[in-house]
Amino acid sequence: MKDQTKIIVGLIAGAAVVATVGILLNSEKGNEIKDEISDYFADLIKSVKSKVQSSADDLNEYKNNAVKNARSIIKNKVDNAADAAMSGN
Repeated sequence: MKDQTKIIVGLIAGAAVVATVGILLNSEKGNEIKDEISDYFADLIKSVKSKVQSSADDLNEYKNNAVKNARSIIKNKVDNAADAAMSGN
């Protein structure tokens, strides 16, 4: 594409964006669309928060299980070592 063509396409695209924003900001239908977009993003944010909280809860449970397992393994090792020391081995 030539530079002039790129400039013209850019100007047309910019004008279309400005016209769309103008319609959205100044019309009754625009207000409805803004409300729908706001509701969509509010629902999206709520969904993301819920998924993040669920992931955090899962990670916390995983951590708790890992700590519990590690403590159990260490306790078994200590108990085995104590038993071996007491039996004289």
